[in-house]
Amino acid sequence: MAGQFTENSAAMPKIDHDKLFVYGSLNDDYHLQLITGRIFASEKAVLHNYRRIHPKSGYPFALAWRGSKIEGRLIYNVTPADFEKIDDYESVGNLYERIPVKVWCKESFLDCQTYIGKPKALKPFFSRDIESRDRIEEHIENRVNQYVESKTDQFLDYDRDSLPLRVTKELLSEEVHSLVRQYFQDVGLPPFIIKHEIEKASTPSLEWLQNDQKAQTYFDSYMRLAVKFMIFNQLEEKFRRYFRSHVKVTDAYYLHTISAMMALKLMETHRHEWRNAWNHLGLAQYEPTVEYVDYAVAAIYIAEQLFTLPRARNVVDWVRANRRVGTLPLGAELEFSNLGVRAIKAAEAEDAEFDSFYYFYDFDLMRRAWKLGGHVDDHGFLTSAQNRTRGFLELAFGRYKLLGDVSKPATQDGWILSQLISLATHFIEVRPHSLHISLQTPANTSFQKITNPEYFLCLLLLGGDLRKDPYGKMREMRIYRGEILHPDVGVFISRLNRHHTSPDDKSWNYVIEYQFPRLYFDYDYQPLIMALKGFQLAANPYPFKEYKDCPYQELHDEIETSLIQWAAYPTPVSQKTIDDFLIVVEQGLDKESRQMGTEYTKYVQRILGRIEEQLKRRNKRVIRYHDAKHERVDTDSGTK
Repeated sequence: MAGQFTENSAAMPKIDHDKLFVYGSLNDDYHLQLITGRIFASEKAVLHNYRRIHPKSGYPFALAWRGSKIEGRLIYNVTPADFEKIDDYESVGNLYERIPVKVWCKESFLDCQTYIGKPKALKPFFSRDIESRDRIEEHIENRVNQYVESKTDQFLDYDRDSLPLRVTKELLSEEVHSLVRQYFQDVGLPPFIIKHEIEKASTPSLEWLQNDQKAQTYFDSYMRLAVKFMIFNQLEEKFRRYFRSHVKVTDAYYLHTISAMMALKLMETHRHEWRNAWNHLGLAQYEPTVEYVDYAVAAIYIAEQLFTLPRARNVVDWVRANRRVGTLPLGAELEFSNLGVRAIKAAEAEDAEFDSFYYFYDFDLMRRAWKLGGHVDDHGFLTSAQNRTRGFLELAFGRYKLLGDVSKPATQDGWILSQLISLATHFIEVRPHSLHISLQTPANTSFQKITNPEYFLCLLLLGGDLRKDPYGKMREMRIYRGEILHPDVGVFISRLNRHHTSPDDKSWNYVIEYQFPRLYFDYDYQPLIMALKGFQLAANPYPFKEYKDCPYQELHDEIETSLIQWAAYPTPVSQKTIDDFLIVVEQGLDKESRQMGTEYTKYVQRILGRIEEQLKRRNKRVIRYHDAKHERVDTDSGTK
């Protein structure tokens, strides 16, 4: 009778080890290849008297149900070795059982096997926001973990359940995630390669410090930063595990963007708690008996204290309430240095805290900071991550492989990017220096001649560094002090850049990188980001640098000359220029609004008001400066 459960396995024939009926995540050749490393011949088939149950959030499974049917495929030539791999994926004996069934295929019933669910065992997964891709990823991560556990046994001996594995995964997190990515790209990476890569991966040590007294001077700063990154990494993993649907992005974007922002937000909200935990450990001074692994253990304990579900839900709700996804891919790079512009040419020990990040790689910080694209930028060509060099600490959101410049856009959301910038600046706790904002060029669009060169003055008002020099004269410091002014090349207001999205990708994604903004603590970058987005979508001007055969190079040279002059003696921007600039920005953002709907349109109107307010506020600073200057001149003239 339809709608009633039935048990008919007793009537099934002898198990056929050659054919398998698939109907869920296995009903995808790509997934099957990831699990088994093989491609199978197959045909459409129907399983009668079973019903496919697919919870809104959870794993699909088959359940005996008289009168129902499941449409799927019958795959052929499945070997015992294949079944062993698929059994492991399906967690046979725990979540699923493999049973013999008959399916209708090619006008007859054929004997085969299939996997049916164990509802009670699967029930806990119904509310975990798990989709097929997530399940495949978990399976691959578990496979990689088997080799990580083997490595763990070689050097760790902690009593607590799962702690050794978690510590080793933290110390090798870059390698583990790289192998998972490679597994998807290579579709079924052979196990011996995974084993080899894990075995050869080195775990960080502090033994080298015993013979380097200079480095010991900076121990507290570096290990504090390393522990902060490890706490962050643990929190980011937890947000991805517990709130999958809220942090998920498409393959075109960087996997960790939203979960990283959530982890940074949690750390910022509870800053005093993790700082106190660090101070209570009493590990600020170098102690030869305390190893790197002990700091990883401490970081895991601190992360466990910080992460509670109520706290995490508050962060998730905050993100849900503010997200405004657009259409234009965005990215950012942040530079930090206690010495400011002198970082590259710093003398030894001039930076008393980090020695200009000279020991960054020795403390294994690149592997700790990879989720935020952390590395040392000496404004040269990086040939090896092991070279000691002095420079800026740079975060490049979305760049998950430094060598080869492999990256994905961080987000399509101006709010998310602005929050990442602000939260990361507080997280690093090193003097912020500069900010680069990237916008991926729209496909099939041509660059245009800039119609009003003074629009770039509006951009400098929004994101430049307008302040008085030591002599009381107002300057735009990024240009005036030569930070983005090369004597032979000119002003780096914008340049054409390119990135690979994967190590094997032969094509490039082209982006416009605006390099003029100053990076501040506690500055609202959302108006600048959205103004750049609207400006690029509407005007789409030629980039100033790295674009070969630009037809308007003479005009660009003239604009750069005028910007250099303005940076030395900033004058107020006319109201007409500001109004015209806002019209252009509005035109560009309206293009997005038409694609994104009513809520986004309301958001655009609000952000346009904030762009205008920020423009007028910073322009008023220039006006007040000149008014005060004229008053001084009048007073001096009267005195004479």
